[in-house]
Amino acid sequence: MAQHEQIREESAISFNGLLDRFACIEEDPPSIPATASPTKSTPSDSLSSSEKSMSPSLSSQYFSPPSKVTKKRKVPRRYAPPVLYAHLAPVPDCVAPNLICIFVGLNPGVMTSQKQHMFANPTNLFWPLLFESGCVAQKLTCVDDRRLPMDWRLGITNLISRTTAEQSELSKDEMVRSAGELESKLRRLRPNAVCIVGKGIWEAIYRFKAGKSLKQDQFKFGWQDIDEFQFAAQAGGSPKVFVVPSTSGRVAAYSRSMKGELWKDLGQYIKAIRGTYQINL
Repeated sequence: MAQHEQIREESAISFNGLLDRFACIEEDPPSIPATASPTKSTPSDSLSSSEKSMSPSLSSQYFSPPSKVTKKRKVPRRYAPPVLYAHLAPVPDCVAPNLICIFVGLNPGVMTSQKQHMFANPTNLFWPLLFESGCVAQKLTCVDDRRLPMDWRLGITNLISRTTAEQSELSKDEMVRSAGELESKLRRLRPNAVCIVGKGIWEAIYRFKAGKSLKQDQFKFGWQDIDEFQFAAQAGGSPKVFVVPSTSGRVAAYSRSMKGELWKDLGQYIKAIRGTYQINL
């Protein structure tokens, strides 16, 4: 009997000891020093060290640096044979003989071909710069292109007549060959000046006339010294040549203000020549 009583007593003590392990003991909260400054808590402050180590995914959710988003660079299109855009009609030139200046673009874009008006894309700066420079005295849009020869003694043509969506779809050899056709056209039309709208166009013309590439240190925007090869020369002499950057919205290498200053130089010349036309009339 004594042995059974001892076993029951030890069992009771053991059970009570287990209960003591789960007892809630109230303690006074730790005091905060008066000099301590409040700090902004972060999501990890509420986690114990053991919880942080056991929850790596939660920690990385708040504190991993954001992944860098890289913008994909647009890949230029490759050469497009004429058949690819053969369904788009060519755009007629807006020219006449003996104009003050003929503007030469590269080739019609898709929207220009669809609308059948020069520089028809609304992102193209040709028409705004034409007005701001003083080349014309009123704001015009692409639908006014047919009026230029009669009303303003100005004209528009292109180096290449066929349509493409991008310049990269034209070959350099094609551009050089077309420079010969452009020269023949300008000889017939005999303008006082020619404005090349795009550096690449002038490089193709230079290669056609000089038989070599134009070096970077030889190039400048504005009026060109063409005594070396007399571009589009006729009995009365050669037209003056002025080069400006492309006005396409795709070309962002030159600032809007830089383009505007160049065009103002051209505008002063055109206004001066137009004044002599009016006096002679």
